[in-house]
Parts: sequence; C-alpha cells; structure tokens
Amino acid sequence: MKPITEKVTYKNYKAADDARAEILKFIDDLCNKNGLRYFAFSKLVVGAVHYNDFIPNGLKSTAEIGLLRDDYDKLIPIINEEAPKHDLNVNDRYPSGAKALQLTIEKNIEIDNDDVIVTDIATVVISAFDFVPDTEAEQKSYFRKIERINKKYNKMVNVTPPKSYKPMRVTKAFSLFWSTFFYSTRNPKNTYRKLLKSVRGYKDTKYITRLIPKRSALVKIDDIFPTQRIKVHGVEINIPNKVNYWTVALDDALMQQTKTIQKIDLVLLKELDRVCRIVGVGYFICGGTMLGYRRHGGFIPWDDDIDVGMLREDYYKLLKEGPKYFGEDFFLQTRQNDPTIPYLFSKLRLNGTSYITTFNEKRKFHKGICVDLFPFDYLPNSLNEQLHFRNKVTFWKNINHKLFNRYHEKAVYTEKPKTAFERRARFINELRRRLVHLIPLKLTQKIYINKVTMYNSRAKELGLKTVACFTPTYTYANVEDMIPYQDINFEGITVMALKDIDSFLTMQYHDFMQLPLLHQRVGHDLISWGISDEIAKKYHIYDDDFLEHLTKDGE
Repeated sequence: MKPITEKVTYKNYKAADDARAEILKFIDDLCNKNGLRYFAFSKLVVGAVHYNDFIPNGLKSTAEIGLLRDDYDKLIPIINEEAPKHDLNVNDRYPSGAKALQLTIEKNIEIDNDDVIVTDIATVVISAFDFVPDTEAEQKSYFRKIERINKKYNKMVNVTPPKSYKPMRVTKAFSLFWSTFFYSTRNPKNTYRKLLKSVRGYKDTKYITRLIPKRSALVKIDDIFPTQRIKVHGVEINIPNKVNYWTVALDDALMQQTKTIQKIDLVLLKELDRVCRIVGVGYFICGGTMLGYRRHGGFIPWDDDIDVGMLREDYYKLLKEGPKYFGEDFFLQTRQNDPTIPYLFSKLRLNGTSYITTFNEKRKFHKGICVDLFPFDYLPNSLNEQLHFRNKVTFWKNINHKLFNRYHEKAVYTEKPKTAFERRARFINELRRRLVHLIPLKLTQKIYINKVTMYNSRAKELGLKTVACFTPTYTYANVEDMIPYQDINFEGITVMALKDIDSFLTMQYHDFMQLPLLHQRVGHDLISWGISDEIAKKYHIYDDDFLEHLTKDGE
C-alpha cells in the first residue's frame, strides 16, 4: 500500500490525538523530573477546560506549552538529549537552517483512512514567556521594539522568491526585490542574539507574555502559577490557575451571573419598547437576541446583552424624542451627550449598574448595563455598487476605531528612564498621543455618518430594497422581509421583531439552529459587573417573581 501526501479529509483523528498526548506526557514527565515550571496556553487550555481533550478540529489542532525564559533555556539541552529515546524529533530550525524562535516536538504518525495510508506529523510547540514592564505606556514601547526586531529576523531567515511569475504591482515587486536583496545577504545571527538580549530586559515584574516569534496574551504571573492539574486526552498536564485569558469556563456561578444580568436586560428592553410605542418608532430585536428567540425560545443561555435594530429614520426619531419619555433611571447614550464613546451607534443604559469589559475598562464614559441600538441604512441594488459602497463605509469605520484606540490619557511612569531607548520611547509615545488628539473623534464619526447615510434620502426614488448595519459587524436584510414588524413574546414581555425572522437569521448565521461547539459558547469579555441596592430593589432583580413585577410595573 503506497502512502500518499495529497490533502485528505480525515474521518478519524485518534492517531493524531494519541500522538500529541504522548508528547505532552513526555514534556510533563521531563519538567517534573527536572523541577521546571510549565503551563499549557492558547487552544490547549480551551480544549482542556471544555473537553478534557483537544479542540475537536482534527489533525492540525494546536497544542502549545509555555515556560518562563530561564526554565525554557534549561529545558532545551535536556529535551534534545531525551527526545530521541522516545522516538520524538526536536525541531528548532527554520527551513533555511537558521535558528527558530520556538521548539517543536514532533512525532511521525500514519492514519489509515479508507484503505489509504496518510503520513503526517503530530506536533507540540514549546515557547518561552518573558517578563515585561508593569505600566501600559512602557509596555507599548517595549512591544514595538521587540516586534521590530522580530520582523527583521524573520525576513532574514524566511526570504523566498514568489511561487509563480504572475503579474504583480510595481510596489509589491520592488518590496520583494528589496527584501531579497537586503536580507538574504545578511547574517541573522547578530539579530538573533539582539532579540534574545532584548527579551531578557525585565525581571520579576507582574506581567509576562510570549514575545517571540509573536506576542501572545499579556498575563499576570500570579494568574499562571501555581498551576492546576487537568486531564487532556487521558494525560494530566499543567494549566494556569486562571484560564480567563484564553477561555471562559461555563460553571454554575457564571450561569447564575448571566441570568441576573439578563433580568436587567429585560428591564431595559421593556422600557425601550414602551418609549418606542409612545414616540411611534419601529424597531426589531436582532443579532444574538433574535437568534436566542428563534433557537432557544428566549435568551441564548450564555449571552448577556440585548441587540436592537432600527431603520435610520426611526433611530434618529428615537434619539430626538425618546429622552423626554425615558424614566429617570435610564440613560440614552449618544455621541452628543457622552462624546467620549467610540461607538458609531447608541445604547440605552440603566443607571446604578456597571458592566466592565476588557474594551471599556480604562475608558471614561457611562458603562451601565445596556441595550445596543443599531441603525440600518439603505444600500444600492447593484451588487458591484454594494461592494464599492461597503468598502468605502468600512474604511471610515476602521479609521474611527483606529483613532479611538489611540486616544490615551497622558502616561504616568513609576520610574525614571534607565536607557536612551526608554527616553526616546517615552518621547515618541507622548508625541503620538498629542498628534492623535489633534484629530477630533467627532470628525471621523461625522464623515462615517455622511458616508453610510448617503442613499437614505433617495431610497424611494431609486427603489432600494436592502438595508445594512456596518458596526460592529456587517449585517444586511431585505426590506420586504422586515416590514411590517410583528409583536412577539420574548422572555415574558412583548417586543417587536421582523416579519420574516428566518430569512434574516439565515443571512447572518447560515445554519442558525446548529449549536456552536462548547468552547464557542461564550459571552463578552466581562471583567466585572454591578448593580446598586436601590436599583436592584426597585426592579425586583433578585426576587423569584421578577417577571410578575416587571410586567405589572409596565402596565
């Protein structure tokens, strides 16, 4: 039987999983025997937490192990000596023969699939984690420096000619020629030594990360060690004592927290529905809220927010007239009354609550639990024109987001700069900050609005049939599938929905009744949340008969 190397769709991944598990046991035994601390990270943590196995995506599922730099350096000679005894290969070289920036432990395997033997390699990647500065401003300068050296080294060792001689742009051809000419003639050893010296620049700080070959999640070292033991494919390994950098474990406490936040969401949705009917505004639940209604009969169990869509005309009418009717506990957050928000849409928030995520943690705006209000705008009918229009709008959306992500407060440093690099980096950081603040966020937001609404005034004249929302993700719908809106029962309260819910969900999610994999059943990157005693008591959030109070109060 002749082995083949063509790409094959495998039906049984057990051989690959067995091989990776064997490698993990080898690494675990070796580290324990020699007193070296290691931990799983990235997808290996995800698989361990949710499946006690690898993520079920087959042969190419990634398994990554991390060690602090000192332990990593100690492991290299040990693993080079021991691996051949276990029929394992250690790969620490690029195809060019230059030194790699990670260790890859490999095991050859054969998979018998429908009378065809396919040979492949199961791998586990071992990376070094390094200490980084404690302050955010210093981290950014440091990361830029390491990334610059990383790119330089990778260009030196991975310069390859194009696979074919297809026509290419002059700029791309020149860039390829320059990279080949400049980097292929240089010795990468000095750059490699400089890179290793640079990543050893800090010691015993609060944070660590994988810096090379590319940066991983920034984690607190106290959240890694002491590690906990967990089984993966029958083998016990170490994982961080806090896994939230890579995944969320859906335990009973988290599910109860989600259910409580969902109650607050219903208070907001009830108030929004009341005001919209008073003002004469149509809306529809969308996104995960609509998906939850159709697939789960209410909230998605792991989702903790409400998504609502509106045609732009209704959206503006609500922003103009709604504040007169919303109760005193509610805040309709717009760019006008809270100009520091980055959003190109609005939110209805409940005062006396907080919802802190990794995105808004250090931002200065109202962070109450909210309902997202997304405006939908008309698109041209031609598919080519739609594509052109979408690219133009997305360009300005991205400009606005990039600008906002560079809006920072003046950096506060705990120590004086120790090197010329640190002094220069701090000067450049402050210069960039000031330059960014010269461009008002209001300007890019205004340009975006002008672009995205350009077809609305001529929708009837042009006979436009499609609308879309561009942020946070692109979602479109046919107007004839939307209107007239229908009233539905969502978790015990009456709300508005589209005329044809399934058409909208099929467009957005395709096979929307299919449940996601376990590790994909996560909400937002929530750090903490809160509600004042006064608001909790007023809206009966912790009462067993919460819904009875909610519907009674809304009468």
